[in-house]
Amino acid sequence: MTKYIATVLSLLAVPAYAAVVREYSLNLTASYDAPNGFYREVFLVNGQQPGPLIEADEGDTISATVYNNLEVPMTIHFHGIHQLGTPWMDGAPGVSQWPIFPGESFVYNFTTAGQYGSYWYHAHMRSYYQDGIRGPVYIRPSADRPRPYDVVTGGNESATAILRELESNPTPLYVMDWTKLTSDATYYKEIKYGLDPACTLGFLINGKGRVTCPANGTIAAAGAGRLEIFQNATGVQSSFDSLGCLDISAINGYPGINNVALEAPGFSTPCQASNTEREIFYVNGSDWMMFNVINMAGAFASYLSIDGHDMWVVQVEGAFIQPQKVKQLYVALGSRYTIAVQTGRDNGDFSIRFACSEVAQVTEQIAWLSYNAPTATPPQEYSVTPEVYQDIGGNLYDPESMQAFNDTSAAPYDEELKPPQGPAQHTIHFTLTRTSVVSFSVMDSGALMSSEMELMTPLLWADDVSQPTTVDTGIKIGDVVDLIIDNIDPVILHPMHLHGHSFWVVSESNYGMFGYSSVEAALANDSSTMNLNNPPYRDGYAIAPGGHAVFRYIADNAGAWMFHCHINNHLITGMSAVILEDLASIRPMIPGSVINY
Repeated sequence: MTKYIATVLSLLAVPAYAAVVREYSLNLTASYDAPNGFYREVFLVNGQQPGPLIEADEGDTISATVYNNLEVPMTIHFHGIHQLGTPWMDGAPGVSQWPIFPGESFVYNFTTAGQYGSYWYHAHMRSYYQDGIRGPVYIRPSADRPRPYDVVTGGNESATAILRELESNPTPLYVMDWTKLTSDATYYKEIKYGLDPACTLGFLINGKGRVTCPANGTIAAAGAGRLEIFQNATGVQSSFDSLGCLDISAINGYPGINNVALEAPGFSTPCQASNTEREIFYVNGSDWMMFNVINMAGAFASYLSIDGHDMWVVQVEGAFIQPQKVKQLYVALGSRYTIAVQTGRDNGDFSIRFACSEVAQVTEQIAWLSYNAPTATPPQEYSVTPEVYQDIGGNLYDPESMQAFNDTSAAPYDEELKPPQGPAQHTIHFTLTRTSVVSFSVMDSGALMSSEMELMTPLLWADDVSQPTTVDTGIKIGDVVDLIIDNIDPVILHPMHLHGHSFWVVSESNYGMFGYSSVEAALANDSSTMNLNNPPYRDGYAIAPGGHAVFRYIADNAGAWMFHCHINNHLITGMSAVILEDLASIRPMIPGSVINY
């Protein structure tokens, strides 16, 4: 075990430059706006959504003061940041901090030592980040980090130098979903009517987008595969409406409810197109572009493609990977990817496409990659290029020749970043299940995390931590922990996120439960799903319907850490647990100003 602790400490070594304190102010306010053409209340960070970029060099300290000028309580979670040694800065209400109530402020102070790459910050109260409280974080890697750019460029020194330069300021490419109703209005109808809010007004890209209304035949063709999956899993016949929403009302127990303005599959109002601004990225003569891709949505994952261009995926969730050259990238909820795109065209305009990947809806949002000169008045529309790789449902037109990104084989580029071998000190089993129309659980018992926890004394220092969704197996610093996660839902994919740690995905399958009591038992039976040699290294991972995954991590960060689904309406209706890690060692270090806030 000493060897593995030494490996972790080496990864957390201070970079070879002077660390500084980066100070930011985040002012949370409300406005009334129409980012996709339809007005509603919008939450803003410093007058914008998504919020401003927080950036630093690896090893820097970030100090972010949050001023809550909203009428609702708030916390901010810095997604993917481990908060090593500062678990009280994790932003989980009722777990690691008190809420920031209206008119109050709170200062988040934490180090970026040992971490680099793309992250994001978002509200962790209710579903408020879907109202606009979300923004990017970027930590530039230290000079001594091994980078995979020579693999991308084939050793071309000038091209590699371009990528190194672009790395200092990658272009933002953020996808987020947008709804007609505010998150509180949606939550009310979820509780009042038992309504599963599995429908949106589509995506935004960098906060911009429009509603389009494809022909019914286009939607039906793009959604044929997912309709078949749904009908085979449920035995219920269904169809898509004009917003691309699959009518799932019959299985959700609320057929015939039509006397309230429900925005949901089967009840959404007819599609109305808008003509609002779309995001445009200008090449400006560069041979390469580098994008930080972040899925800031709260409901749906998406498929990304760029017409006429390959994408080199070089970094995933804070770790350089063995690069993959692809036509399509699956972007799960909460996930972050850095991609390099060779821009070798002379002219033209090409669509950047995000298509919803989930069964519940067929929808697409477009931005443009333009080789033309920027203009004072951008065009409302560009012509469609002939080199389109996916339809509005994210289906590849030629899957045999068009390579899609493979998460399973996205091994870290740093070959020393491997999971510890041998038996784990702790094995924890979770079952992902739907316990009612609007409640979801990660616990084998089916227990739900109570929404009331957000206002309770945080578990990090509470006298009583014995909640039904608290997991305490006596984890100590240096222990190896395995999380076995079985998803017994036949339709829904659950993107699971672990606070405070990154983990190795040492087993996964889209086609069956894990079937073993431990990793050791699986290895003893030569399980074909196991990979302890070069598995992906992540802080979030999607578990397929009827499938499983096993996460292995080193307990190097004492605290109380949430483990939850990143589909917001699943999280707020119970799909979360808290894993306790060596609380006794960290409690004496909690500042009194945090406890008595």
